[in-house]
Amino acid sequence: MTAGRRLIAVLWVFVLASLLMSCVSIPESSDVSPGRGMSAPEGAELINNIPPGPSPGQSQLEVVQGFYGAMLAYPQTSAIAREFLTPKAAAKWTTQGLSVYEDQELVDNARGVSLLARLVGHIDERGSWTSLQPSEVGRATDLRLRQVEREWRIVNPPPGTFVSREYFDRYYDPFSLYFMDATRTVLTPDPVYALLGDTTATALVSGLLEGPTKRLAAVVSVSTPRETEVDVSVSISDSGVAQVPLSEDFLQLSPEDRQLFAAQLAWTLRQVPEIERITLSVDGSEIDVPGVGEVFGVDEFAGFDPAGFAPSQTLFALGRKGLVKVVENTTSVVSGAPGEAGAVRSAAVSITGTLGAYVPAGGGSVVVDSMARDDADEIGGTWFRFGTDLIKPSWDVHEVLWLVDRTPVGAKIYAVTEDKLRQVRAPGLDGAAIESFAVSRDGVRLAAVVAAKNSFRLVIALINRDSQDPAKVALKAPTHIQVPGFSLTKGSNVAWASPTSVVALTTTDGGMPEPVEIAIDGSSQSETGGFLPARPVSVAAGPNEDAPVAFGTADGQIYARSPDLLWLRVGGPRKLRSPFYPG
Repeated sequence: MTAGRRLIAVLWVFVLASLLMSCVSIPESSDVSPGRGMSAPEGAELINNIPPGPSPGQSQLEVVQGFYGAMLAYPQTSAIAREFLTPKAAAKWTTQGLSVYEDQELVDNARGVSLLARLVGHIDERGSWTSLQPSEVGRATDLRLRQVEREWRIVNPPPGTFVSREYFDRYYDPFSLYFMDATRTVLTPDPVYALLGDTTATALVSGLLEGPTKRLAAVVSVSTPRETEVDVSVSISDSGVAQVPLSEDFLQLSPEDRQLFAAQLAWTLRQVPEIERITLSVDGSEIDVPGVGEVFGVDEFAGFDPAGFAPSQTLFALGRKGLVKVVENTTSVVSGAPGEAGAVRSAAVSITGTLGAYVPAGGGSVVVDSMARDDADEIGGTWFRFGTDLIKPSWDVHEVLWLVDRTPVGAKIYAVTEDKLRQVRAPGLDGAAIESFAVSRDGVRLAAVVAAKNSFRLVIALINRDSQDPAKVALKAPTHIQVPGFSLTKGSNVAWASPTSVVALTTTDGGMPEPVEIAIDGSSQSETGGFLPARPVSVAAGPNEDAPVAFGTADGQIYARSPDLLWLRVGGPRKLRSPFYPG
């Protein structure tokens, strides 16, 4: 399941003391001519857009309107937009960075033209999305013009490229660059946006070779030398083979690093629909990748899957007889799990499906047992004691158990294994009022719902992990994820829906809570769809479409979303609570 692509802007009202003379809106597109579809999402056709340059006798307002309309060119070019600038401004103007707006309005005034914009977000030169704070959404820019050979030209163009939401949704798509985690055993995504078209594959490979973006750089491993580049461009044959020519620096890699880079490349390029297989070359000679040869499929490296493994598709819940597996209209008691679920506050199952962690009703300790009776005596035991108010635990792919204890002085976070207990250094979260949390299955990010004054906010913190000791971890300062148009609810748990999105219960205008999927970079939020037959109090999400979003109700019912967006009751007539997937 992927996050919806629509961008939901914070509503912003511009109050003007007076509108001087006249105002116009920036066009969302200009004259277009048919172009061939290239990597267009969901069958949408990409069309060429060639806006007109300046015309003789245009007013100041028309020149500014033409300047912003010229930035909607596809294929992208800055040449037309520069024609609307003075020679000096054209030479200095930088187009780096992409700002996305939903509305722009131009107002004539005595000094020039005022630009009023309702912005949605910003993309930097690496493709990373940044949502704007509410105070930044509305922006006014005063543009000055002077005459050049009797024609008005802009003197002070704002830096960067500005495109409408319509343009952005048509010509850009979310992708991920994949890098190895610190232990080099699992891949983790680095979300970026890329322009669709013939250059998409080349841009993704170039981004991969450039290394992780600033957000992820400190917590992942890099395989390739920084000097390695794409030699010319990536080509795709009619049979779906991507030819990736690389510079000679690539030959410096060890056999192990070549294999790890091939895994990163396969996961990155599998997002381009036309690509089925990949071959690497240097100076025209194909490169042998250990274990897979000179040509390998995009699905070759499934063992590095950041979403986890097959057991993570199983839905669990707490029932009268203890932990149960939920399968359509029935349940089965989990072997090895403690009975009397009423005495269990919450539970979590490891990603491999081998270990269960249980918080008793008192919330002061955690018991871990094997999911198989044969191993229960060997593995079972109390992993944590003397807590205050433990909320639902979370496992990562390294079978490290994460705990949050809500104490009188705020939250304390712990990373626990069978033989080690460590309090995690967590700037920005130590002492916070954490409502719920979940660690991503690749073990690289922690998502949490945190109380802030009279509201709740979603935050994401990166996990810094020792490459030799996976249980030795620390958290980076968390990033607040904007969720415009939605309000998180008290008591709502957060669950990972994919390596790049989470699901949480939110409300709109004080209505009934509903599950909403949120991209971890804040670029999109999407309702999970369908009429809700009951009021949710908890939500569960799995790593792929085989693990549908589910929610639990206060009266012991569980509903799962079907492929046709119907919410169907699962688990039979017995009362169940707190549904969850492994992780």
